[in-house]
Amino acid sequence: MDREIRATQLWPLSSRIALTATALTIVYLVQIALERQAPGEPFLLFFLVVISSTLAFGLTAGFVAVGLSTLLSIPFFEPFGAHVVLTRAWDLAKVELYATLSSVSVVAFAQVRKTLIALSEKKEILQQLDENRSLLLRETVHGVSNNFAAVAALLTMKSCSIRDIEAKQTLNEAVDQVKVMARVHRRLRARDNDVSVDSAAFIRELCDDLKGMLCGRQIQIDREVDSIPINMEQAVPLGLIVNELVTNAIKHAFPNERGGRIRVHFKTFNSQLRLSVEDDGVGFHCARNRPDMGQGEELVRGFARELGGGLKIESATTGSSCRVTFPYASPGSTPPPASSLGGSAALM
Repeated sequence: MDREIRATQLWPLSSRIALTATALTIVYLVQIALERQAPGEPFLLFFLVVISSTLAFGLTAGFVAVGLSTLLSIPFFEPFGAHVVLTRAWDLAKVELYATLSSVSVVAFAQVRKTLIALSEKKEILQQLDENRSLLLRETVHGVSNNFAAVAALLTMKSCSIRDIEAKQTLNEAVDQVKVMARVHRRLRARDNDVSVDSAAFIRELCDDLKGMLCGRQIQIDREVDSIPINMEQAVPLGLIVNELVTNAIKHAFPNERGGRIRVHFKTFNSQLRLSVEDDGVGFHCARNRPDMGQGEELVRGFARELGGGLKIESATTGSSCRVTFPYASPGSTPPPASSLGGSAALM
């Protein structure tokens, strides 16, 4: 409605007054035709036209409607065509009261009209600012993603010139983590001044990228992921946890080129989020003496504490399961504080 009112401001004043006069004339002709069958006073319908004209066309059209409707009401008190003036004081008082109340109403509704127009203009300005802010946010997010990609490419080039195997492996792991951060920023969506990433698309894309590590091995990565918006503060450590757990499973759960299955589940329940990565490999105890395994576990525990949750590991000769549970912080809300219980999660 406010947009329509603003649009009528551009109309010529003569057009607005002409429409007001036309509406009053139609109301007058309808009421005068019914006067013989249903005698009465015409003020109600005239008043509705006055208010409508004021809201639609402004103060001037409203006062014109008051004057014209006052004149058109006179025939309803005297036989039509017999008199041009009112002869009874009570009838004159009614018309004067109508003219007074209508004039006051015109002033009041004209102010309402101004308020509606001002609110509409302010709303459009705020919407434009919000669109500009969202555009700037998207451009910033895109730029950050490109910066991460550039860092990953630079580290990859440096890795090619390193001969030390252990140092090369450490640098490659850092490259993978930078790529995870770049992937988070690439999938961020700006909405309501907040940014979020869709959990299903993000984790599935991450798992698809990790399949490149299989190099033809008969290892299948299954994904079962709930789709919810996750803010950037939770998406980054979540992606790093998935990257670390799946990478470790690929490297250590299936020795001697054996095949198997890795299952990645991400579920929501009771305002909590649960990520579990399971495999049907040889179990952690067979690789516990590897120093990188302990480092990976501590890394995941650190990310879990950052999410306000903890890591639970279950392992047997038939496979392993790593589960991280943490509270959900919806986009726009404050993430929960880091939990001090993450390092004391059960290890079985």
